Amino acid sequence: MPTVRHIIVCEGESEWAYLQRLQAFIDDQEVPPDTFEAPLHFISPKSAIARTGSFGKLKTIYNKYRNDNGKRCSIQIWSDFDLYHRNDKHCAEYYAQKTAGIPDFLFSFHNFEDFYALHFDGQTLEEWQRYGGPLGRNHFASPLHCPDYMPEVARIFPGYKKGGLPPDFVSKASLQNLKNNLNLQPDSNPHDLQGVRSFATFIIDQIEQAYPDLLI
Repeated sequence: MPTVRHIIVCEGESEWAYLQRLQAFIDDQEVPPDTFEAPLHFISPKSAIARTGSFGKLKTIYNKYRNDNGKRCSIQIWSDFDLYHRNDKHCAEYYAQKTAGIPDFLFSFHNFEDFYALHFDGQTLEEWQRYGGPLGRNHFASPLHCPDYMPEVARIFPGYKKGGLPPDFVSKASLQNLKNNLNLQPDSNPHDLQGVRSFATFIIDQIEQAYPDLLI
């Protein structure tokens, strides 16, 4: 089985930290027969952190890595969707006009904390669903800004801090939860943007291709 390598241009420190945990989990798996290294690599250099979800900055970093590595690796862009949902900084307009050379982005719907929540089950996930749903703050249909939702994140997920995750956060159990919860991702897209992909769905698909028996 050939090794698949993805360089991930990402929005911030939280995404970068997650990618480190994800690759550490993959590296701990038994490699398939007749192979000598993990069949899947998510590569996330510190220089690939945009520190913003703005379209222009993500595009600039993507082009840098495409010029240097485009023939050796798949290069993907992982961003929050909230800026594009609200059209902050004209992100939706720029995305709608992106050229063929820029790939469809992989989004967290609507932000990293929503993606993080999908790794849980039971009461924890239910509380986040209530908060984001129509009987709560309706965040899933109309994404809030970070200062508005972070107090609730702190209540439901004690100990969570932006930019850092426990070493064991990505596990077989948490990825199984993520797979089971893919249908819970918000799907509101008021600007009818095309080519809008899910980072959660992407990584589950990639893991299942590389390790067909892992998440069953």
